[in-house]
Amino acid sequence: MGKKKSSAAPAAPPRPWTDEMEEDLRRILTVGEECISESELRGLILAKGRGTERFAESESNDADADAVTGEGGEAAAPPPADVAPRIRLYDGFEPSGRMHIAQGLLKSVNVNKCTSNGTHSTFCFWVADWFALMNDKMGGDLHKIGVVGKYLIEVWKAAGMDLSNVEFRWASEEITDDARVYWPIVLDVARRFNVTRIKKCCQIMGRLEGSLTSAQVLYPLMQCADVFFLRADVCQLGVDQRKVNMLAREYCDAAKRKFKPVILSHHMLYGLKEGQEKMSKSDPDSAVFMEDTREDVERKIMRAYCPTEVKGGEGNDDDAGGEDAADAGKESMHLTKDELKNPILDYVQHIVLSPPDSTFACATSSDPDGKVYDDYAAVREDFLKGEITPEQLKRGLIDALNELLEPVRNHFTNDETARGLLERVREFKKQSAVPVASEEEAPRVFRLDLVEEGVVSAGSHLVFAPLPCSNPTLQSAADLLAKLKAAEDDAPKVLMLLDWTARVNGALDADTKLISAYHSVLLASLRALDLHLHGEERSIMKNVTVVTQSDAILKNPSDYWISVINAGRYFTLDAVMGIGLGYGEGMKDSEGVGKVIGRLMMVADVLAVNPKSIALDAPEAAADAGEDVSDGVADMKLDEEDGTSSAARSAEAHLVSEFYSAKLSHPALASALPPPKIAHPSSSPNLALQPPRESEAHRLESDEYFLTDDPKVHGKSKVKKAFCEPGNASFCPPIELLAYFGRLDGTGGDGVTISRSEENGGDVTYAAKGALLEDFARGALHPGDLKGAVSAAMVEVLTRTSAAIKGDADAAKGVKALKAYEKKMAKQKKK
Repeated sequence: MGKKKSSAAPAAPPRPWTDEMEEDLRRILTVGEECISESELRGLILAKGRGTERFAESESNDADADAVTGEGGEAAAPPPADVAPRIRLYDGFEPSGRMHIAQGLLKSVNVNKCTSNGTHSTFCFWVADWFALMNDKMGGDLHKIGVVGKYLIEVWKAAGMDLSNVEFRWASEEITDDARVYWPIVLDVARRFNVTRIKKCCQIMGRLEGSLTSAQVLYPLMQCADVFFLRADVCQLGVDQRKVNMLAREYCDAAKRKFKPVILSHHMLYGLKEGQEKMSKSDPDSAVFMEDTREDVERKIMRAYCPTEVKGGEGNDDDAGGEDAADAGKESMHLTKDELKNPILDYVQHIVLSPPDSTFACATSSDPDGKVYDDYAAVREDFLKGEITPEQLKRGLIDALNELLEPVRNHFTNDETARGLLERVREFKKQSAVPVASEEEAPRVFRLDLVEEGVVSAGSHLVFAPLPCSNPTLQSAADLLAKLKAAEDDAPKVLMLLDWTARVNGALDADTKLISAYHSVLLASLRALDLHLHGEERSIMKNVTVVTQSDAILKNPSDYWISVINAGRYFTLDAVMGIGLGYGEGMKDSEGVGKVIGRLMMVADVLAVNPKSIALDAPEAAADAGEDVSDGVADMKLDEEDGTSSAARSAEAHLVSEFYSAKLSHPALASALPPPKIAHPSSSPNLALQPPRESEAHRLESDEYFLTDDPKVHGKSKVKKAFCEPGNASFCPPIELLAYFGRLDGTGGDGVTISRSEENGGDVTYAAKGALLEDFARGALHPGDLKGAVSAAMVEVLTRTSAAIKGDADAAKGVKALKAYEKKMAKQKKK
């Protein structure tokens, strides 16, 4: 047979660079103070720009070749095969209030430059309503935020933006409709960066690092994900967004994506008052707004700061209030050196003279009737040498701005829809606080409701599975059984498999197949161990509902992630990191930010199940200090004296109890969302085979612990190597194993018999762990005799778990996948 011919079309020859392409490049570059990088932008124009519309490519966008996929390998739909891909530019605007002149006029000019006729480009506006919610704009009211977003669009329509190559995408709608694609991208971004790196992006919210809430850490992760979700080729945002845009490029390196987004950062206009590095929506006199009257414009401009020379001594870089009052990252607000920092000149350059073929007219000392300029450098030169006075410059700017704003004023006066939106936005600004719900009216609580969805039963006992690893252990299965047993009698039990939390924490390299493999192995061994210990009649797992986290979230992703955001809005970053809570040192900034997101998701998971009780890990610090972490369920209620939860013995427990007490304490919510009880079970055995090692380098998997998939022969070999110092009953792994698997805990076991020679006292039967410890401590029980009985017990246990895994197709495949991953990691470690 002949060699099969490839169906792929031959590669197209490289296109020649034309004068029109060069014109497109130069025009687009005028939009930004900085372009990273010009060569990449040139490559985009060649690949997708002018001229490519004349032929269709059978392949989707170049950037799609390494697109981040979502749950189940899904990705956002690429353009149709018969449509040549266009250059996609993106900007995200947070609907947070009235629109100032830079956001209105400057953005309109920039969009028109980027999408000029024939450029073959699309400008995508991401109406970031969810981001406004995280940033606590409009009192965190998503409906009000939506109204403001519609107002912004009306302004752009009136400001002269050519909408023929513009699309508006609403974040809340897009994210909800494509949640299985969007959120896995966010999780993947989060797992690749530490807290330190994300804190550097805090300037995008105008916040200092030390005052960040946890939601404000989620903000740059989502904004970074937007770039890839929207398949943006160019990030065309302000210089103040530069750090998070650079995060997107760094993510491409970390995720080994070939095509990085081009960063085209436009200028940030100065505020009109002295010392204001940028305009502020919260200060109406710091900027001209798009709906300002002629009188407003005149008043603001005539009062504006307008220096004629650089100030001596200390500059005006910092606002009053000292270093602590400065904007985070303020040093990068402007990339072009400008020691004068005159906002009037800034408006002339970037608002009046920015459009192609524009002019600026004002009176001068030599021409009081007015001189027309078409070049900003000439205006600046005449001003600095005194040919134009500050008043003349201001008067000229007032006339120019009013001429530009008149179409907008007319639109909001004559168009009924636009006028109504403006009136509502103005009313929102007058409201100084979010209305407080009455005693009778319960505040709205955004949350996923798994009871209503029919996934779990009401009043459940909730247990979270551990984060996956390549070597699931019998210890993890025993711990889960202890947590499940902590439920009150007859309470339905829920075991949640945290697959998305695993991804955001980078467990098993965030590989969805490996995470699923771990859960299959864990469940098979857990059920086998349960039957071995309790039998069919008293089985715990037969009354357990197993819930996969991602499946649950996708039932109602919008409300789930809003609940994550709301938890983040309430808690400071330090609180979620466990800093200053008294449960150890807490997280370090060098740790992955995914751990922060995972803890916020834990709060949302609890809200989704609305459990009667929860079982959480007993913190090591508390156990080491000898604190009482007794099993069973403790009531999670606030201590009246210090306002902390008496049952919260870990950072996770603190977050749950604090959120319930602070955000869900309204009387009308008491019956629907009562605070859950919390359990820190200590009845779980310590199945370690060796004492703690002084160094991780001395740890050996072969003798440290039992794996769930250990063959039965390891029941003998691992017990033989187990630490068992004669007379040392304080740490004796064989006794712990025999007591647990022989059920010497008073739960109905038949006792265990240890075979001994007649000269050593003959066979002995123990019905309680205490007697076993006593005999071993006084030397009446030899380590060799003890290990013989333990070996037999462990062979029986491993025979059962091994058979259960082999009998479960998914678990059997899972073991092979995890072993292959383990070998791969071992090889990489040797390199």
